[in-house]
Amino acid sequence: MKKNLPVTSRQTEIPPGVTLVSKTDLKGRITYANEAFVEVSGYALDELLNQSHNIVRHPDMPPAAFADMWRTLQQGKPWRGIVKNRCKDGGYYWVDACVVPVKRHDQVTGYMSVRKHAPPDAIAAAQALYHDMAAGRAKPGLRLPAWLGIRSGMRLGTLFVALLMLVGGVLGIGGLKLADDALHQLYHRQLGPVAAIGKITARLGESRATMLEIRLARQRTGQDEALAHQIARLRAHRDEVQALLGQLAVDSGQAPQQTQRLAAALTHYTDEGLQRVEMAAAFDDPEQIDELIRQRVLPLEQAASVAASELRDALDTAARTAYEETLARNARIRAIAIAGILCGLLAVVLAGHMFIRGIVDPLNASIRRLNRIAQGDLQGEIDLSGTGESGQLNHAAAVMQLHLKVMLDEIALAARRIQRHCTTLNTVLYSVTEHSEAQHDRVYAAIRALDAAVAETSDLSERAERLLHLASAEGAAPALADETRELATATRLAAFGAEEVACAMHQVADLIVENRGEAQRAWQASEELKHVASELNGLVDFFAPGKSAQ
Repeated sequence: MKKNLPVTSRQTEIPPGVTLVSKTDLKGRITYANEAFVEVSGYALDELLNQSHNIVRHPDMPPAAFADMWRTLQQGKPWRGIVKNRCKDGGYYWVDACVVPVKRHDQVTGYMSVRKHAPPDAIAAAQALYHDMAAGRAKPGLRLPAWLGIRSGMRLGTLFVALLMLVGGVLGIGGLKLADDALHQLYHRQLGPVAAIGKITARLGESRATMLEIRLARQRTGQDEALAHQIARLRAHRDEVQALLGQLAVDSGQAPQQTQRLAAALTHYTDEGLQRVEMAAAFDDPEQIDELIRQRVLPLEQAASVAASELRDALDTAARTAYEETLARNARIRAIAIAGILCGLLAVVLAGHMFIRGIVDPLNASIRRLNRIAQGDLQGEIDLSGTGESGQLNHAAAVMQLHLKVMLDEIALAARRIQRHCTTLNTVLYSVTEHSEAQHDRVYAAIRALDAAVAETSDLSERAERLLHLASAEGAAPALADETRELATATRLAAFGAEEVACAMHQVADLIVENRGEAQRAWQASEELKHVASELNGLVDFFAPGKSAQ
């Protein structure tokens, strides 16, 4: 990068209200510079025009700052920063610079830089930043993504809300399905087997009572029909126990060992107990029935009851474990749901804050700026914040404000030039008017003298005519008559010449009077133009209060 040397420690302070303006083409060559920029830079206007704008670049400015500026400008966005520039004599001055693209028919044709007074705190912050940039320690600031705008924000918000609803629906429906599965498991794997065990236990008791009734029936006479009925009921109990045992084998999958023991015990009970009792009852053998009940049925029933109790306890333990697991799973689901709700609320708050900060606030700033511009205030702070549509509006408002300020600067410069030229023209016209007055007086004095001469010549001509008439009437000598005739002719010609000169002098006098009137009217027009220039300056001061002549 070009280093402009030498440099000195002499600082030029930019007064508040002074605006330095320059324009360049796409290659950075200066095409326009206002008087303030020319004066502060120390260069003549001819030295600046068609020169690269880095002619005023100070060596203390890091290349990264200008790289960021050109990167921003090539994106079609304005750039703002605190810049240290170099004067022609090596001194420097700090400015708050805002560089914007200049467009014609939506095509960038050049760039315009508008600079103003930089406050001391901004200069100190810029010096620290440039020192870090030169040392490679500068970190990029937190910026909102450029694509974040009203359109993209609405899309993202819609997608986010839809995602929240989808996740909430999945959690809700999934939770209900898990609850249904838990109830189904509780019923079919715990309650169903427990109910079957209860029925089995009840049937074991009923079978024991039926066997006692069979024993008593055998001790009485005439009880054949009752005995047949009791034997049938005993078979029914046995069949029902077998059916319940089959149900247990299907449902109680959570305690297979206890189920197998109960099945084995019930099988022994039915095969070696009930079935033998039925056979003994059928053969009418009371002693064998008593023996079978005491030695077989009751121990097998006791073993089956113990196995049923063990299975019931195992199922109870499994049910309690499933219940606790279900509670823990539901607690996790609730925690996930609560965490999701909190995260969603946090995301909504954060997104709302970013939306307000990056879109709504710049949009309101643009509205306030446009209102100030509509009221004639062009001195407001230049704000280039915002992204998306609001950022574009903010940038457009800033560019419009800067263009209007530059236009006012140029109008003020033209008005001051008109005033100066009008003052010079009025002085010249006043001199011309005074000279015309003097010429008018001299011409009229000459005309009065010429009128007297014309009158005298006319009198001489009349006398010569009378003399010629007398000479002709008295018969004077021919020689005298010829001389008299020549004298009359010469006198008459002199009179005609004097009249023509007098007529020309009168025309000159009329022209002098006419020119004097034109000069006076020109002076009045110049005064009116000077007054218009003064009003134009007042209008510029209204739109740019405190703006001094630059």
